[in-house]
Amino acid sequence: MAVRWIEGFETYQTGTQWDRRYATRTGSFTIQAGRVFGSSGSLGAPVFVAPSFGLADAWGIGFGVNFLAQTGALSVGDGFYIEKGTTEQVHLEFVKNAGSFEVKLMRATTQLAITTSAFAYGVWHHFELKVTVHPSTGAYELRHNEVAVFSASGVNTANEGTSQADVFAIRFASTSTNNRFDDIFVWDGTGASNNDFLGDCISEGIEVNADGFTIQWTNDAGTGSNFQNVDDPGNTTPDETGAGGTNSSDTVGQKDLYGYTDLTQIQGNILAVQVDTQMAMASAGSRTVKLRFRDDGGVEADGDTFTVSSTVYDGFSDVLDVNPQSLAAWDVADINGGQFGVEVVS
Repeated sequence: MAVRWIEGFETYQTGTQWDRRYATRTGSFTIQAGRVFGSSGSLGAPVFVAPSFGLADAWGIGFGVNFLAQTGALSVGDGFYIEKGTTEQVHLEFVKNAGSFEVKLMRATTQLAITTSAFAYGVWHHFELKVTVHPSTGAYELRHNEVAVFSASGVNTANEGTSQADVFAIRFASTSTNNRFDDIFVWDGTGASNNDFLGDCISEGIEVNADGFTIQWTNDAGTGSNFQNVDDPGNTTPDETGAGGTNSSDTVGQKDLYGYTDLTQIQGNILAVQVDTQMAMASAGSRTVKLRFRDDGGVEADGDTFTVSSTVYDGFSDVLDVNPQSLAAWDVADINGGQFGVEVVS
C-alpha cells in the first residue's frame, strides 16, 4: 500500500456519511467552496479518526488550507495527527499571528519545529508532511507548495515510545468558517508507488449513476434499476428504509457492478482511486465481500476483501494505487469507462 486515505469533501458531506467512513467521529465540517473546484470543509470542532491502516514506519499527510483571516483563532493542539493505536506520535499545529500564520510540528506538548516563513491569509496553501516515526532515529520534513520549509533527522518522533504508526486523525476543538481545508491525502512509505512526497494533488469525487455489466443482487423494490438504490448523494442522509433503498445478496459469487459519473476536473495523472462502499447485514451473522473493478475493455479484477458483520451500516474504503486489472497507473479512460462493484465471497 501507499496512499491510504483521501478526504476531499467531494462526496461525503453529512454526519451519517462521515460516521460510516471514519472509525470514530465527533463534530463536523461545514462545506465551503473548494481549493481548485468542488468543496472544502471549515471547522465545526471536528474529531475525525480514520480506521487503522496497519503499522508502517514512514507516513505522509498532504493538504490544502486557507485561513481567510486571523479571526477564528485555533486552540492549542488543533491539527492533523499521526497516531499509534489511540496514542499520538506527532501532529501538525497552526499558529495564527497578526497578518500571517505559521505551522509547527509537535510531539504531544514538545515542539519539534516551527516554520520561519509567514504564510498569508486569504489564499490557498498546500502543505505536505513526511515523518519517519522512531524514538531516536526519527525524521521529518514539511514542504510548502512543494518547497521544504523545515526538516531534521535523528530525532524523537515517537510520543508513544515505540516506532511506527497506523492511524490518521483530524483533531480540532475550534469552530470557524474562516478555516478551510481541502484535498487531504494520507500515505505511508510502503509499496512500489506513491510511497514518498506526492506533491500538490487534487481530489475529485464521482458517484454511481448507472447499472453496470453484471447486476445479480436483489433490488428490494423489485422494480427499477439497482443503481438507484445506491446512488444517494454524499450531501444527504442515505435512504435505506422502505422499498428502493438497498440491494442484497446471500449467494456466493453474485455481484453488482455500477457505472459512475465521468471525471470533469482531473485531466492528468491519477495517483490513486478510493472506492467507498456502505454495507450491513440484514440479520445477525457475517458475510465476506470483495471489491470488483471492470475496465473499459471488459476485463475484471479484484480489489480488497471485507467482512460485513453488523446490522448497522458501516463504510468500507479501498484505496487502489494502480489499476488492479492492468497493474499500471490509472488514467482518465480507466475511470470514465470502468465500473466498480462488490461480489459475495463467502
